[in-house]
Amino acid sequence: MAERRALPPPVPPASPDPAASSGAVSTAFGSPLDPVAARPHQPRDTYVVHVQKDQVYRVPPPENAYLAERYRAEGGGGGGGKGGACSPCALRTLGAVLAAALLLGAAAALSAVVLRPDAPSFVVDNLSVHTNASRQHHVAYDFFLTAINPNKVTALWYGGRGTARLAHKGNALAKGGVGEPEDGGEDAMGFNVLLHGTQRDGRTPRAVEKALRGSKGAVTLDLTVEFAVQVHAGALGFERRTLAVSCHITAAGLRKDVHISSQTCKSRFGN
Repeated sequence: MAERRALPPPVPPASPDPAASSGAVSTAFGSPLDPVAARPHQPRDTYVVHVQKDQVYRVPPPENAYLAERYRAEGGGGGGGKGGACSPCALRTLGAVLAAALLLGAAAALSAVVLRPDAPSFVVDNLSVHTNASRQHHVAYDFFLTAINPNKVTALWYGGRGTARLAHKGNALAKGGVGEPEDGGEDAMGFNVLLHGTQRDGRTPRAVEKALRGSKGAVTLDLTVEFAVQVHAGALGFERRTLAVSCHITAAGLRKDVHISSQTCKSRFGN
């Protein structure tokens, strides 16, 4: 028969020594009354989160909040804030500025077109020389000029009689006036300029004298004419201005019907 052995009696757990415990806590944590020091260390739970690779999580930048607040303040979000109430004022101000700019541009363009028009161009179409046998050394020069107005917006009104002078290499030959335009004062095209010969110290330049006697040699003439012109834009008329025309002419002889070999005419407004 098997022999039974008696188990030793259980040993009761030793009661902790308050003094030793207090000393240990005091040594480790500096204060025996700290409740944290008396608590045993508890391990923390660990969690693993799985995120799919095709998903991206991010926090919007802080400037998005500022833009949203600004949009809401300006009334874009329908909030009807203070900024939204000022939007019509800003639009009206912008419209007024644009209208003023357009008016200033139109005024500048009008002043450039009306107050500073381009001078018309002139051409000497005909020259006739008449001598008076009964009056020695009396010569009349009859020019016919054609004017072309290059301005499409403004019209030129020629009023009154102009003045004209004729010279040869600086020596005065004749002086006279401008007749009334044949086709009226508005944008006139044809002018008769009649000049009567004058002598300087009772002499006529030798080249001119030979041409008057029938020589076919080339002789140069300088014709200067001044008109009084008024610029019109529709029914509006502006102040009168002086138009100066100068033509350098080369003629073959100075008989009744003069052949003009070459000419160069320039015109400009004097004031």
